[in-house]
Amino acid sequence: MSEATNETERPHLLRRLLQACVLPTNVSAFEESYLRRMNRIAMAFFCAHLPCFVLIAWLNDTGPLFTALLTAAVLAVPMLGYRAFSAQRSRSMVFGFTSMCMGGILVHIGQGPVQIEMHFYFFSLLAMLALFANPMVIIVAAVTVALHHLVLWYLVPQSVFNYDAPVWVVLVHAGFVVLETFAACFIARNFFDNVIGLEKKVEARTAEIRARNADMRLVLDNVDAGLATIDRDGALRAEHSRALEQWFGSYEPGEAFADYLKRNDESFGDWWAMCWESVVDGFLPPELALEQLPKQATFGDRHVTFGYQPIHGDDGELEKMMIVVTDTTADVAQQEAEARQREIVGLFEHIAADRIGVVEFFEEATRLVDGSDPNGDDPAGVRRNVHTLKGNSGLFGVDSIAKLCHQLEDHLADGDQELAARSYTLLRDRWQALGETIMRMLGQRASDEVTIPGSDYRGLLDKVVAGADHPEIARCLVELALEPTEVRLGRFAEQARALAGRLEKGSVEVAVDANGVRIERERFQEFWAAFTHVLRNAVDHGIEAPDQRSEAGKPEIARLDLRTFEDGDEVVIEVRDDGRGIDWEGVRRRAEQRGIAHETTDDLVQALFEPGFSTRDEVTDTSGRGVGLSAVREACDALGGRTVTTSDAGAGTSFQFRFPRAIAKNEAALATI
Repeated sequence: MSEATNETERPHLLRRLLQACVLPTNVSAFEESYLRRMNRIAMAFFCAHLPCFVLIAWLNDTGPLFTALLTAAVLAVPMLGYRAFSAQRSRSMVFGFTSMCMGGILVHIGQGPVQIEMHFYFFSLLAMLALFANPMVIIVAAVTVALHHLVLWYLVPQSVFNYDAPVWVVLVHAGFVVLETFAACFIARNFFDNVIGLEKKVEARTAEIRARNADMRLVLDNVDAGLATIDRDGALRAEHSRALEQWFGSYEPGEAFADYLKRNDESFGDWWAMCWESVVDGFLPPELALEQLPKQATFGDRHVTFGYQPIHGDDGELEKMMIVVTDTTADVAQQEAEARQREIVGLFEHIAADRIGVVEFFEEATRLVDGSDPNGDDPAGVRRNVHTLKGNSGLFGVDSIAKLCHQLEDHLADGDQELAARSYTLLRDRWQALGETIMRMLGQRASDEVTIPGSDYRGLLDKVVAGADHPEIARCLVELALEPTEVRLGRFAEQARALAGRLEKGSVEVAVDANGVRIERERFQEFWAAFTHVLRNAVDHGIEAPDQRSEAGKPEIARLDLRTFEDGDEVVIEVRDDGRGIDWEGVRRRAEQRGIAHETTDDLVQALFEPGFSTRDEVTDTSGRGVGLSAVREACDALGGRTVTTSDAGAGTSFQFRFPRAIAKNEAALATI
């Protein structure tokens, strides 16, 4: 039974060995190109043997002229092979024969003490022939060297060995040739399968992708999704899904996809065309270029997302692009509804905690929305209003307004008046809808309310009971009508903690010290609105992240002081942080770039408050526009105030806003009593 099995297995083994040595008959374009280049290199390589062999023959006194003639005769073999064979594989096998003939010449002319070492040439060339990626080339070479050794050992033994070698020596050489032949054949076949045959694997992979794309088209054509395929030049191909025409209009094969999009939104179509150019021009890596293609768009009331599936040709180059368009209008509407619901809940919580603060936010935001029209006469004022509105909305959790403000800022910065006007319309409509909700929650307006702390109330009562005269009581009542800054600073403290959390600055200890200061409410409304920017700068620019504070030897919990106090004839509002301090050298460089005075410390302080000045290289939702500090200085100047800025590297920064006491305390009203 065992002998019968062995007899059956032998033919299978021989067949497998034959299959491993014989390559498939079809030759790919890549293999043809590769072998043509290798054959040219081999021809040049063997031609270089002629002068080398003549030199060796001259040194060994083995007949330089005879060597030249013999080498030329061997070189004639591949030259004739080029004429006799058109197939590159056949030419390669001729070089397998040629290589061993060259080895025979080298051993013959190298007679002497190192003749036996010349045999290494055979083994080196057998290994190098694996680069032809064809086991038959190596087998031809192995047969050639075997016949060479046997024939010459029998006829001219001194041509092979430098001593009287017995037959077993020849057999040992033959055994090494057989071993290397097996190894070289294995390497050559693997080289063919994994490198030369890689093109076929790519073709198989491409065919698999095409089949998968065909299945995808079949599925998408029966679901509510848009499908189109474009050529490398961006032209629409005939295949597409029905949904595409329902959303974007009639479909014309051959039309540029960018033009198809322009029917609904010209600017988006231009943007898409620009991104597609970066895909096909090859300047960027393909993966990065594909990432630049727009993924989302809004056409009227419809929100869509774009997915892209590249289809490569046989040469591996991008041939077509499958575009899958999905209608996400319902999802976006749901997300917006949920976000707006969260805004309403957040506003309700703010009203419960600080009703007057919400009223003031509403009134100030209404004024800012009205002053944010891009067609206004004061472009700088529009940018300040938008930036202030964005900051205040963010602090009150009204993210929909903050997002629209950010979009409007982008369009204003780009100088695109059309898009800016469109963004402003969205902002105005959204604020109108939100404002109606706020008014319903607020009910009766509360801006005329006067807040009286218990201690002030008891003090006034004591004066009345003690029989104080009417003017004195009137002055007390006028004083009580002023807004206690403690309430305002407490509101900012909560906002600062929330902002620190959003910016991942960790916990922030906010200390409020109002010192019983009261100031005119109506007169200071615009200043308080702009003051938000100072607070945001302190948290965003000044305070470091907890790990950075630890590395600097500071407590992980940062400290922010909000103070008001009276200093002689001035009322002072101060923000102080214990952060990194102002990078004055960075301020100096940026001021120099913008052509702003930067020679003295006062110049650098003034530069901080210049419109459009920012040390940030990137614009974020929080900072980078260079609008905030200029807005707060303008509001301070409008009240006759002045700013005092101090900063120590690594120790923190202080912003003081000093106002004449007569203005802050409304002493003109007191004088009439």
